[in-house]
Amino acid sequence: MGLNGPLFWYALPVFAAMVLLEMWLLRRRGEPGYTLGESFATVGIGLGQRVIGAVVKASGFGLLALGIWQVRLTTISMHHVLSWAALFAGVEFTYYWFHRASHEVRWLWATHAVHHTPEELNILASYRLGWTGLLSGGFLFHLPLVWIGFPPAAVATMLAINLLYQSWLHTTLIPKLPFIEGVFNTPSSHRVHHGRNADYLDRNHGGVLLVFDRLFGTYVAERADEPVQFGLVKPIGSVNPVTIAFHEWAAMAADLRAYPLRHWPALLFGPPGWRPDGTGLTSADVRAAYRAERV
Repeated sequence: MGLNGPLFWYALPVFAAMVLLEMWLLRRRGEPGYTLGESFATVGIGLGQRVIGAVVKASGFGLLALGIWQVRLTTISMHHVLSWAALFAGVEFTYYWFHRASHEVRWLWATHAVHHTPEELNILASYRLGWTGLLSGGFLFHLPLVWIGFPPAAVATMLAINLLYQSWLHTTLIPKLPFIEGVFNTPSSHRVHHGRNADYLDRNHGGVLLVFDRLFGTYVAERADEPVQFGLVKPIGSVNPVTIAFHEWAAMAADLRAYPLRHWPALLFGPPGWRPDGTGLTSADVRAAYRAERV
């Protein structure tokens, strides 16, 4: 889900200022970080996501949420601080599982893979988001919060705040932050999440907190002896926004044509990279091969 609605327009000047400041700091340090092709690709994808998000994705979540609201278990008043605290915790939980599933289920990965295509991590890249969120259905993870009794508008607002928080995490400028590493999501933790290194794959899925990564065994700290390499395990080699937005859907369609119907459920909903003939590589396969080489 992207950052849609009025909050996006309030946040836009801050986001633009952050991008410009990061560019200036990187230039002062003599470091790359914003190449022309990657930057224009991200801007193109971001604009496309805004249009699709406004017309389709937001309405998809909104219509379903309103329907579920009619059969909610109870009504939670948002006039209390504790209600917002409970909603924050609830969104953290649903976001963790949405994000984790987006790495472990190919149907969801087809949309989320777009966010992992940049081979340079910067704040602008935080808004390289997929166009096919309604098709993949990731927003369904958050609907139980509405069924419990949180108003749809409150859930959407908390999700937007969660995503807005994550924008500053997409940078190489900020080192590890003492005391909060491993508890809050930080730039260091999120660099790991964007790494294609074997030991960094599919890790650190939290939004604001890493509590559920700790609880469910998906937290990994950034290591000095393992510099992060950004991007996909198999780079797509294109800065064309349309190619980036649909490359995994095209690959999935090609696999469906190549294998018998009995393999389609696993090809669609199994882990990314799985092939029935063993020719593919999942994240687990990449990690296992890497660790075997180090023995």
